[in-house]
Amino acid sequence: MMRLKLKYILLGFMSLFLIDSFAVAFPDIAKLSAQYKKYNAVISNMHTTYLMDWVDDSLVITQQNVKELVILNDFYKGLAKDYIFLGSFTTIQEKEAYTMVPKGNGFEQVAVKQFQERHNTDGGIFYDDSKLLQFTYPALQKGAVTHLNYTIRYHNPKLLDQSYLQSFIPIVKGKITVKAHKNIDLGFKNFNFDKIQPQFKTYKKGKYNYYEWTVEDVPPYPYYSDGFYSPSYFSPHVTFYVERMNGEPYFGTLGQLYSFYHDFISQVDTVGVDSLKVMVDKITDGLVDERERARAIYYWVHKNIKYIAYEEGYSGFVPTSAKEVLAKRFGDCKGMSCLIKTMMDLANIPTYYTWVGTRHKPYGYEELPLPLVDNHMIATQIVHDSVVWLDGTFEYLDYGVSPYHIQGKDAMVGISEDTYKIFKIPISPAAYSVTIDSVKIQLRDGKVLGHDNIQYSGFNKLELAHAFNGVKPASYNRFLSHYFAMGNNKFVVTDNQVGNLFEYNRPASLQFNFEISDYYKSIGNELYLNLNLDKSYGQMTIDTTSSTFTPLENDFYCTKRYVVELEIPEGYEVTYVPPASSFSNKDFQFSIRYTLNEKSVILEKELKFEFLILLENKIEDWNQMIKLLSKSYRNTLVLTRE
Repeated sequence: MMRLKLKYILLGFMSLFLIDSFAVAFPDIAKLSAQYKKYNAVISNMHTTYLMDWVDDSLVITQQNVKELVILNDFYKGLAKDYIFLGSFTTIQEKEAYTMVPKGNGFEQVAVKQFQERHNTDGGIFYDDSKLLQFTYPALQKGAVTHLNYTIRYHNPKLLDQSYLQSFIPIVKGKITVKAHKNIDLGFKNFNFDKIQPQFKTYKKGKYNYYEWTVEDVPPYPYYSDGFYSPSYFSPHVTFYVERMNGEPYFGTLGQLYSFYHDFISQVDTVGVDSLKVMVDKITDGLVDERERARAIYYWVHKNIKYIAYEEGYSGFVPTSAKEVLAKRFGDCKGMSCLIKTMMDLANIPTYYTWVGTRHKPYGYEELPLPLVDNHMIATQIVHDSVVWLDGTFEYLDYGVSPYHIQGKDAMVGISEDTYKIFKIPISPAAYSVTIDSVKIQLRDGKVLGHDNIQYSGFNKLELAHAFNGVKPASYNRFLSHYFAMGNNKFVVTDNQVGNLFEYNRPASLQFNFEISDYYKSIGNELYLNLNLDKSYGQMTIDTTSSTFTPLENDFYCTKRYVVELEIPEGYEVTYVPPASSFSNKDFQFSIRYTLNEKSVILEKELKFEFLILLENKIEDWNQMIKLLSKSYRNTLVLTRE
């Protein structure tokens, strides 16, 4: 559920960051080594140049990408590979990459000879047929300079990428330039310019207007994340669009974006859709209430249609027809949405196509009314004053609940050809995703024997269902032994009972018996036992001493309650009970307390998380909580023989 990993950002990210062509002097390597001595390399110069011009009465947009990287020491192995990112809406017109190797008083140029194409998987699920041209710089060594220079042409002027002014290593000099024909009114939006403020200027030369953003001595990314939060959340970048052409409005408003999208959904093939009516009637037979009929259709799609996240070209915008998705029994997010909408419409349940950005996208529709704002499609019901989100890609998701990866995000709901509505998808509270774990244990023959009864709801249940998916019942004991691993590495599940795990609208139940060898210690007349069989999150302190920082991401708000009850062994009395411990703020909290009864000792623990991401300003509190939690986990119960 939580992600706390340092992502190794490949140099391929830098193919988005572009540099001046090599009419520049070679960098002063000695000076750079002294100035950036704690880094293995720097981007000595980079430049992105957009040319927006008229060719044969058509708007043509090209983007030149150039980059110069200097190796400062002998730790260059991770800098050898580089990438050029491609998609169906761009074409590479020219490219070159090479290494300048120090030789005598000059440099020897060693060219890259092989570029290998492969698919890029970046977490997008709306239109993601992007590819990579992968290559390796030859002859790297200290003092070498790598060069990359390529030009791409955009097939559709409405599908421009953003350009960044930061990287995973320092940038000495960087620039973004737009050269636009005088009959083109350029629109642009700046993001994350609060800490790094580029110099901006505009000027005219001949029949072109120029726009330039320039930076110097830019530090590396402040954050690395391998989860939902990409550099676009934190790093300075600019997005572009053609606002007007020849004085006429072109793009950049919400209405224009919706019209652009609606043109695609109007192309959906509806031939033969009526043939699905018999199937829809069968699924909803005997159900009068609209929500019940909608629920039945939604669950039927989840159970019978497989989600496959691959789209190519404009099929990344045009949904596959419901009839085709049904025939193939699989579809992407648009195809699944089309099938759900079509079946709902046939059942007289008004349902609408909906565009939404997952948490990979930092923007809202009002903030950035461009195709960069979203990457996913769902269907939506509007029932009186309530909105029901219908995502066909999230297996085991209850009807009426939005997937956690789009919670908190804007959604554009297409009502008609000219009408749309923008909604904010709510975040499910911590009370929706609850785990209640109740354990009873006894001490027998040097072992801990226990019975565990766990109830899962919400996204906690969904996570467990996905973990169990594909595991055969005969392997459940072994799977559970590894999945829970309570106490120590000698935790073994001996039998189990699983209920409602793959059912909708009902909490899942999991019961199993277990034993743990060599867990408690007996010294003389005293017995030492730690009732914290589960020590989740106890090691999750975050290192804040490095120059870069990995945010702590949480997929969803949740609550976890644990109760461990020890039956006091005959002939023993409890002589030490650990103290209670707790920590609480609005984002996260825990509490641990012990209760001593006549025949048992009970530990009660609760953890609650109500955040999606923690940045630097909240990490000190997080580490404080984890230190208290870890200290509490070390507390031991003491029993003495009477």
